[in-house]
Amino acid sequence: MTSPEWPEKMSTAESPDNGKDFLSWIFFFLGIATRVPFTSRLLLNMDSCQFALALEKFDITVHQPHPPGYFLYIMLGRLLNVFIADANTIYVSISVFFSGMAIAAVYLLGRDIFGRKIGIIAALLALSSPSLWFHGEVALTYIVEAFFSTVTALFCWRILTGQEKYLWISVVILGLAGGIRQNTPIFLLPVWLYSARNLPRGKIVASLFVLTATCLSWFIPMVWMSGGWDAYRGAFRELWMFNTGGRGVLEGEWGYLRLFSLNMFLYVIYGLGVGLFPLALAVYSMARRGQRKSLDSTKAIFFSLWVLPVTMFYLFVFLSIQNPGYILIFLPALFLLASYSILHIGKELNERYGRKAYLSILVAVVVLNSAVFLLVKSPVSYRWIRTHDRNLSILLADIKSFDPGESAVIVNNLIYYSYRHFMVYLPEYRAYNVDVRTAATGERRKTFWGVNRETYLQDEVAIPGSMTRFVTPIDHEDAKFSEIKLYESAGIDVRDITESMVVASGSVGLLGRIYPDFRVSFERGKTSS
Repeated sequence: MTSPEWPEKMSTAESPDNGKDFLSWIFFFLGIATRVPFTSRLLLNMDSCQFALALEKFDITVHQPHPPGYFLYIMLGRLLNVFIADANTIYVSISVFFSGMAIAAVYLLGRDIFGRKIGIIAALLALSSPSLWFHGEVALTYIVEAFFSTVTALFCWRILTGQEKYLWISVVILGLAGGIRQNTPIFLLPVWLYSARNLPRGKIVASLFVLTATCLSWFIPMVWMSGGWDAYRGAFRELWMFNTGGRGVLEGEWGYLRLFSLNMFLYVIYGLGVGLFPLALAVYSMARRGQRKSLDSTKAIFFSLWVLPVTMFYLFVFLSIQNPGYILIFLPALFLLASYSILHIGKELNERYGRKAYLSILVAVVVLNSAVFLLVKSPVSYRWIRTHDRNLSILLADIKSFDPGESAVIVNNLIYYSYRHFMVYLPEYRAYNVDVRTAATGERRKTFWGVNRETYLQDEVAIPGSMTRFVTPIDHEDAKFSEIKLYESAGIDVRDITESMVVASGSVGLLGRIYPDFRVSFERGKTSS
């Protein structure tokens, strides 16, 4: 059996550009229209809150935002802040807009590489992808990275197929992408170098200078606003030492390879959803029939250089085990390959049953993926967003029942109900993050805490004498039933506020019963916990 043919396929030179292909605009508006009704009402996680705090004060040394800085993302937020007061609305609006942009870019890239039919299928997969949909509804950077990755790949493909005029805009886009997420240019540089390899050496060197200048245009002011190079480097070192470093195969921790592999596979499932099945079937079919080279070598290398560098980094160095958004940088490539697979499987079924099948496969994938986002309570779903909004609202209301003049809020490094949420929504309370970590060097992490939207970083936290009580949210997954009973027997009040969370409160002298390793002292002679 031969690989599928696309009668609608155009050469790159025939591909309509400059907004003349109205399907790209249709997909752009469809992306926005499908996101607007399902947006989150409250900041999603600790990172979202740190982006919000950076609108008022940009200071990487205290993680406003966290390193490496996300400078252009914050500056875009500040621009919108002139017109919109609420931080979550600002960043969610950015996500909604770039959802439409990313889906339109997926269509254009699929059209240029494989033809209009593949472009349409890929855009529909992107439109209904649970992970892409989810990240278009929340205050995080990943959907913006998905757009920049796709449009960079689009320009790279055009350069690769002879359209040299896209060389300069490709490096500008790649440089601007670094201002959103600093890893993006590093991960995408191999595919760019491959696309430009046959150009005159002088042009390649000149374009690399343009890329460097574009990166410096945001990197220099970011470092300056961080307090200079030493302060920036120190903040980055602190993050690497206590958060991201020392956990990968390169550090000799081979157990993380299995963990990272399982999580990456799970994130791919979140991204492709049911679309993973035709992709897997097509790979199997091609292998069984000896059609491993049905994708020509240029396309195979192009997709490999887009996907493999970031994949290798996430497998062997670091992958967040709590954030499916990390793979959005190469998820658009999987949409294109899955679209190719849908046509391949459809053609095989046509030959067997004498009828078109790819449309049925496509409809099934789009409907089922949409249902997963809308109806299933997964970590990338509308139900998850609504549950988080509801639980966070309940938690904030419960904390407000305590007097901020005498109650310190202590949070055990919860990501989705963090001390940062209290800093943003209840700034009058003193909020402390319990994140006790010791690096391989023996250094102990300092404590982050804040009040009145100001963040402080200290070796040992001194709670004022006026703070006579503590209040702390505890996730059911972080505390066994027996532990909660021990808290109650020690005189600590424990109350269920949601199906997944309790709030414990009591005299500050009892804080050590819950967090014995937390370095804190109490003024006016109170005993350290």
